[in-house]
Amino acid sequence: MPTPESPLLELVGVSVSFDGFLALKNLNLQLAAGELRAVIGPNGAGKTTFLDVITGKVRPQAGDVRFRGRSLKGRNEHQIARLGVGRKFQSPRVFEQLSVQENLALAVSTPKTPMGLL
Repeated sequence: MPTPESPLLELVGVSVSFDGFLALKNLNLQLAAGELRAVIGPNGAGKTTFLDVITGKVRPQAGDVRFRGRSLKGRNEHQIARLGVGRKFQSPRVFEQLSVQENLALAVSTPKTPMGLL
């Protein structure tokens, strides 16, 4: 049972390899509710694998991912999503039926806040 002090999301000793390539090695991370982190690094650094492990797309060979104190080990992507863990892919697209000017006007018409972008 999670307590107010326990992390919202926790990765403990997570390791993932693909055909001998170690994408994540003994990754440990704790995120508190309301905490914001950025994941940066060069291509091949493991950023996508990190997100794939959290959302259940990739299963770690070692370690555990916990959300609100519950292990996500063995859960499918849809089961993890139902617990409240999701992912938003960046897919910039234009509306082909609109003109360039209309697409640009639409893009700037909405206030940009971190939660408003989701």
